[in-house]
Amino acid sequence: KPVDVEKVALAESYHRICAEEVESAIDMPPFNRSPLDGYAYIAKDSDNAPLDLQVVCEIPAGTYWDGELKDGECARIFTGAPIPAGANCVVRQEDTERMGEKVRINVPVAPNSNVVYAGEETKKGEVVLTPGEVLSPAVVGMLASLGVEEVKVYRQPKVGVLATGSELMDVGTPLTPGKIYNSNSYTLKGLLLEAGCEVKVAPLVDDSLPATIEAIKKLEDADMIITTGGASVGEYDLIRDALTGVGCELLFWKVNFKPGTPVALGYKDDRLYFSLSGNPAAAVVNYELLVRPALRKLRGCSSIPESFPVNMDGAFGKSSKQRRFLRAKAVFRDGEIWADPSGAQQSGVLRSMKGSNLLIDIPGGYGPVQKGERLQGRWISSWEEE
Repeated sequence: KPVDVEKVALAESYHRICAEEVESAIDMPPFNRSPLDGYAYIAKDSDNAPLDLQVVCEIPAGTYWDGELKDGECARIFTGAPIPAGANCVVRQEDTERMGEKVRINVPVAPNSNVVYAGEETKKGEVVLTPGEVLSPAVVGMLASLGVEEVKVYRQPKVGVLATGSELMDVGTPLTPGKIYNSNSYTLKGLLLEAGCEVKVAPLVDDSLPATIEAIKKLEDADMIITTGGASVGEYDLIRDALTGVGCELLFWKVNFKPGTPVALGYKDDRLYFSLSGNPAAAVVNYELLVRPALRKLRGCSSIPESFPVNMDGAFGKSSKQRRFLRAKAVFRDGEIWADPSGAQQSGVLRSMKGSNLLIDIPGGYGPVQKGERLQGRWISSWEEE
C-alpha cells in the first residue's frame, strides 16, 4: 500500500506523486486575452477589407484599459494583454498598416478571432490533478499558473540496500585475489534515487548468516529492503534463511525468466524484502521487472509500466525454455520502435546496460529470433514516461 501523505511547497514537489484532488481556484486565463501582437476592435460579419480604424489606446501585457471601444475604434494590443471591453477580435500586426493615429486593416477578420477567453484553458472549480499523478515539471508549472502554493503528496519511500558476498570489496580499496568490486549498491542506489526514494546503503556483508540477519535488521526502519547476492541454491547462498531469520513470510524464491532467476521476496510488517541476483545485469533486470512496479505502488502512482510492440533490429541466436529479457538499444524509425540486442547478454555483464534503454521480452520456448520479428518491450527506468 502507499506510504503516508505530507504537504510540501510547490517548489519542492517535482517528481513527487499527488495525493489529493486539486481544483483550480481561478479561471485560466483569468481574463480574455490576446494571443498575439496586433489591434483589438469590434468585428462584424459584414466588414470588408481594407478597413480604417482610429487607435484610441495601447495595452501592453500586464496593464489594463478601463475604457470601452466603440465602432470605428481599436486598441493597439500586445501578446498576453487583456482584451478591452467592446472588442471581439484581434487582427495580426502583420495584416495591418499604421497611419499615424489610425490603422488600416488589410484582411477581413471574423468576430471572436484571435481571442483567448477567460477559463478557456481551465475553469474555476475544474479538477486539474488527481491522486496518483506524477508532478512533472509541466504539471508543477500548470499549478503555479493557477496560484497553487502547496500540494499534498506521498512522502518519499525509504529503501534500504544491502549487498552480500565474501567476494565483494568496497570501491577505493586495492583488489585482492578472488575479489571483485561491489557495483550493485551503486547501481541500485542510482535507480532508487531516480525513482524518488530516500536510500540507505548498508556496509558490505560476507557470506555469514548471523551477519546477514543483523545487517537486514538494521535496515528495518525502511519501507522496503533490497539485498543482492546469496539468492541462489549454493551452500553460501544464505538469503532465504536470512529472510526467515528476521521473521519474514517467504512469498517466492525463484522466477521463471532469465536473467535473474534466483530472486526472493519476503514480507513482514507491511514491508517488502526483495533479494535480487548478485549478478549485476541480472540484478538490474530483477529491479526493472519486480521492484520498480512495487515501488510505483508504494509511492502512490496510479499506473505501472506496461509493455508495447517492438521490432527486432538485430538477431538473437539462442532459444530458451524460460522467458528471457534482452537488454537492447531502441530507436524510433518510420513511426515504430526498433530494438537492437547486439550487446553481451550474460547475467554478470553490467557494461551491456550502458546504452540500453529497453528490455525485449522473448516468451519461453521461443527462438532463435530473427531481425524484423515483432515482440514486446519495456522501457528501462529513465526512459519510462510517467
